[in-house]
Amino acid sequence: MYQTKKIHYKAIFKQNEETETIEYKAKGILYKDKQTQVSFETKEGTICMTYSQEEVLLSHGHSQLQFHFDKSTWNDYQLPYGSVPLKTNLLKFEANDERIKMKYELHDQGGLISTVYLMMTLISDSFQEEI
Repeated sequence: MYQTKKIHYKAIFKQNEETETIEYKAKGILYKDKQTQVSFETKEGTICMTYSQEEVLLSHGHSQLQFHFDKSTWNDYQLPYGSVPLKTNLLKFEANDERIKMKYELHDQGGLISTVYLMMTLISDSFQEEI
């Protein structure tokens, strides 16, 4: 089932003593079946999160990170200048029809790069249509 949602996406990246916040507000789609998918458009490309009981996939444009609930995962993360190996470690994941909360770590081959706190708030669009 597809649902139109107003999405508020906020990601806080903590690196050492520095903090960077990325925030978007957009109309998007929530799709629920065997997996749940939330997607919306930004100027930099589509943000899409797909999750099931085993894993979470988070993509932005051509870049994608894969998370497993029970183990760290190495990814070939695409940047404008090439691919970078990043290891993801999922620390927390909670999801329902109104909110998704996620906390994870990004590591390179030298160790921890950043801890990321991600939250998406999903608000029903007043003119929602179910397809």
